[in-house]
Amino acid sequence: MASGPHTFVTMVVFSPEKFQGNPLAVVSVHGNALSQKRKAQIAREFRFSETAFLHDAPGPGQPRLLEIFSETGEELPFAGHPVIGAAYYIFSYLERMHYGGPADRDTQKQTAVLLTKAGRIPIFFNPYRQVAACAVPFNFHIHAHRVPINNIISTQPHIQIVPTIDKERDKTFPLVSIVKGMSFVLVDLSDNAEIFGALQAAKSPEAELDTKWSPSFVGCMYYRVLAKSEQPGEPAIHNIQARMISHGIEDPGTGSACCALACYLALGSPGPGASSEPEKPAEEAAGNGKDDAEIAKKTEELKLGEAKTERKVFGIQQGVEMGRLSTIAVEVDVKTNAQGKKSIANVILSGRANLHLKGEILGF
Repeated sequence: MASGPHTFVTMVVFSPEKFQGNPLAVVSVHGNALSQKRKAQIAREFRFSETAFLHDAPGPGQPRLLEIFSETGEELPFAGHPVIGAAYYIFSYLERMHYGGPADRDTQKQTAVLLTKAGRIPIFFNPYRQVAACAVPFNFHIHAHRVPINNIISTQPHIQIVPTIDKERDKTFPLVSIVKGMSFVLVDLSDNAEIFGALQAAKSPEAELDTKWSPSFVGCMYYRVLAKSEQPGEPAIHNIQARMISHGIEDPGTGSACCALACYLALGSPGPGASSEPEKPAEEAAGNGKDDAEIAKKTEELKLGEAKTERKVFGIQQGVEMGRLSTIAVEVDVKTNAQGKKSIANVILSGRANLHLKGEILGF
């Protein structure tokens, strides 16, 4: 394998401001110059919640491979903030488009495709708004076993002395997966701001995954539905405040958890066993003869609302208690069949970002 140097950038994702949002490192990989072991070591060295390894495109307009590693060195199939961060880096730095001015603010968009373990991910960028977006490769599933409040308390024992804990005593909470390998316990604390504010960094609660969905990363997404804002002719925006805690840390901005939560709420909080897969999984799309431009175009059409579906929009704030505000937008298209059964048709994750540093990794 070729030795370095390998360039990298650090940035914050889900915020346009430095020192807010969720930190991310993006390492540029040329050919196969880094082994998987080295990538895991580099991710552990950065110590961000995730580090993204972005490969060169094989040719102009062709997809780039994106690999995502956690701070423990585990490779993840999908994570939202590395994808949004990589999209921002590609479109604002590697393939920067000349900005035509305010007249082009709604028409000038850049598109590309990333290849991940979860499948092909179309990405978009609006130069005027400086917003990056991606079509989330979902395989949404609600597990059979819910998580009792005692499992939550075992990881957050101090909340037992909060006076409002009695409101939660008999509750259980859903365990959902946005894709296989990325699962979250969804703890609704909309009516308990005291418990929500008292949470601390801790491990994830014990949760029982359905057999075919194990093993998986499991995080705990605590949330409060704050309000719903509506404007004529526009989808209602559900405003949510969230905290994602797992493995002894709190994450300031978790795109995959926000997507899982948005899908669950968009479907009307269904019971165990509900699943929702895209009509054409990524593997099928890769081999059906369509080029990447067509895939991106189809997804963009869904994003613009041309599909006959109901759109649910979620504006999620995360990281407030950490002093690292993340603002995350998730749009979910919900389709209802003739029998009244609802399913997820499309999921779009979007946010802003800000580059911090650029450097080189020397010696390997």
